Amino acid sequence: MAVTSKLEEVKVVLKFMKGSQTISHCNQQATDEGLYNLGEAIGSLNAESLEEIIKVQETLLVGTN
Repeated sequence: MAVTSKLEEVKVVLKFMKGSQTISHCNQQATDEGLYNLGEAIGSLNAESLEEIIKVQETLLVGTN
């Protein structure tokens, strides 16, 4: 069985000392650098220090016969 994949959504997760924040529906064409800059900009608005910026790609896998 052949399997194809389709990128469904890109998210950025900001990890703080006491929790996290998810930024959903990011542009699928955005570069890693652009997403990182977005994370830093939004993270700087929080009183807690930003520990990690994580890129999450949700991909649909479809089997074909």
